[in-house]
Amino acid sequence: MLTIGYSGPENAANIVRKLLVGDEHRILDMAAGTGLAGIELRKLGFNHIDGSDMSTEILKKAAEKGVYDKVFRCKMGEDNIDTEDELYSAVTIVGCFSIPVKIDVFQELHRVLKPGGYLVATFRPNTWIQADPYGYRAALMTSPNWKFMSDDLLDQHGPLNIDTNQEFYPKWHFVVCQKQ
Repeated sequence: MLTIGYSGPENAANIVRKLLVGDEHRILDMAAGTGLAGIELRKLGFNHIDGSDMSTEILKKAAEKGVYDKVFRCKMGEDNIDTEDELYSAVTIVGCFSIPVKIDVFQELHRVLKPGGYLVATFRPNTWIQADPYGYRAALMTSPNWKFMSDDLLDQHGPLNIDTNQEFYPKWHFVVCQKQ
């Protein structure tokens, strides 16, 4: 991923750093994959980061990087997040919302965020559109549980030379919502 200029994790970490002052915050990196967002969060001084992904094999690779305090399996929108209520100051989700995910995930994310905590998630442009094919916009923009803050279109990754189906988008929406 680094060979294609995968800047999504760095951009998400920078957004979290702008939202949260200090390093005492606990952050959950959902759909953590191999831990790239965790690495970027550590670089910015965050010292309490947990990582979760639906793949136990990928989580092994993430754990090897040593950036997460705890790693655990969770399939977003289907499993409960294995943690106590109102634990996290922020949750990052980088690169997952390119596929259908049950919108129940937003209720579960709301449960684990502290009051006033932030969700920073990336959405592929064809999933974060007015037609709202998966209900993501309605779940985050019209729910009284969330205060919608921004949805900037930022670099996610560099150009791909093998994108014959035009399925890859170099810019994704970086959506920021605050728990109400």
